[in-house]
Amino acid sequence: MPQLVFVHGWGCGPDIWEPVLKVLNQPSACVLDLGYFGASQSETQRQVDALLHGPQPVLAVGHSLGFLWLLSRAGWPKGTRFLGINAFGRFAAEEDFSQGVLPRVLARMQTGLQRDAVQVVNNFRARCGVGPVTSDALCVPALQEGLTELMTLDARPVMACLAEEPGTVKVLTGELDPIVSPDMTQASFPPGVAVEWEAEGGHMLPLTHPHVCAEAVRCMMSQNLENS
Repeated sequence: MPQLVFVHGWGCGPDIWEPVLKVLNQPSACVLDLGYFGASQSETQRQVDALLHGPQPVLAVGHSLGFLWLLSRAGWPKGTRFLGINAFGRFAAEEDFSQGVLPRVLARMQTGLQRDAVQVVNNFRARCGVGPVTSDALCVPALQEGLTELMTLDARPVMACLAEEPGTVKVLTGELDPIVSPDMTQASFPPGVAVEWEAEGGHMLPLTHPHVCAEAVRCMMSQNLENS
């Protein structure tokens, strides 16, 4: 049985997984916290090290940036699989990826974090369809780092290798996602990566479609069992 690990996206926290975990009834799942609201990053690093050096493969489930973050960590145990929800292989546009978000948009958000972090975060959360947070909850350095990762990380080469083994990477995405357009989704995944579309889904499928997300997790869990 693979070890389950969940990672949230930018401007969110581990609480987005609560509806999915409730459906799955998986109390032993590892839920990482990227520290946007002040959680200890040394604890997160300790958890990641334990997963990387653990005896069993991992089913790594990432929402939005969380998926890109997971794929950008090297050294996962043999047999590890990745499920992306509202995910992408690259976020920022570049010469060979015109479908991405313009880097200047992310740079503007970074500048805005220095002036009025709570406004930047809550504007983003409103676009995603989740409620606001208070300024005292924010950890601005972690949020800045997350925006830098959205600007720079590119998991497309890693996924191209992973996709050579069918079933290693799967993506669940919303056709109405206001953050990740269908064009960006299609352009950022190589052939061989299965993408499942939710017709009425937005950017927060773990909150709005927990049963769909849980079923995708279950499918990959059972697939791991069959192939291990």
